[in-house]
Amino acid sequence: MSIWASLLSPSALAAGGLIALGIVFLIYLLVEAFFLWVAGELVVGRRVTYGEAIGIAFFGTVIVIGVILFLGASLLGLGLALLIFLLIVKKFFRTGWLAAIGVSLVSIIIAFILLIIIAAIGITILTGGLGGLGLIVLGIA
Repeated sequence: MSIWASLLSPSALAAGGLIALGIVFLIYLLVEAFFLWVAGELVVGRRVTYGEAIGIAFFGTVIVIGVILFLGASLLGLGLALLIFLLIVKKFFRTGWLAAIGVSLVSIIIAFILLIIIAAIGITILTGGLGGLGLIVLGIA
């Protein structure tokens, strides 16, 4: 068997896909934890470690996915998943229900604002803003 045949075998492709999924999940956890950490600092005002925020992101994601897989994306499944996620935020941040809802909403707002800023910077660079910097990045200039 040639090297190309072994690299393109179904088992090699599956292993590569699992590695890529693991890397994407790790990056997701780190980014989501940052949003939760900042939101916790703004809403709750307590010092919450970044490690605790990673724990919230990990357990929240795994449990929410499990609930949705078990109950489906029905109103009951999504409602229970949201309730469990808020319970996790409430437990980790040692706060009440309203503050847990506030932390969750503020983390979504922070993520949305940063997404808009990053998109605006990317569009500016790619469309030739900032004095043709986009053309240099694209290798056209």
